[in-house]
Amino acid sequence: MDNQTSQALFLAISARLTGFETVELEGTGMTRTYFDTLSNNTAPEVLALFFEEAATILALKDDEAIDAAIRSRLMPDSSYDATAKVIILMWYTGEWYSGIGASANVASTQIDGPSYVQGLMWEAAETHPPGAKQPGYGSWAEPPIRIPA
Repeated sequence: MDNQTSQALFLAISARLTGFETVELEGTGMTRTYFDTLSNNTAPEVLALFFEEAATILALKDDEAIDAAIRSRLMPDSSYDATAKVIILMWYTGEWYSGIGASANVASTQIDGPSYVQGLMWEAAETHPPGAKQPGYGSWAEPPIRIPA
């Protein structure tokens, strides 16, 4: 599988794993950075098998079948060195996680400055990262959003 095909597959499976549309993920400007981070920190044979499995799963026609296959075949810690979980965490936090399967040895490293700012956690929480993407002058005049109990 060539690099361009792998990156397109990475984006497609990332959308399914994160719950964000591919255009939203591309809008972060982090696709290439995250793809390169994944490629540089994952054993090539593990990554190849993960992408092969992801392609098979994404080829299923039914959304429920795709979600079930992701849950059973990609999400267990033992599946592809927890690559699916690492991808989710990378998109949401902008950090690279290692040791996911061994809970006592989990470590994370910030990928770069933009990865912190573009983390999906800020969008999911309907807020902005401290020190970046400020909402603008006068935004304090609007009441905060209310989360139903």
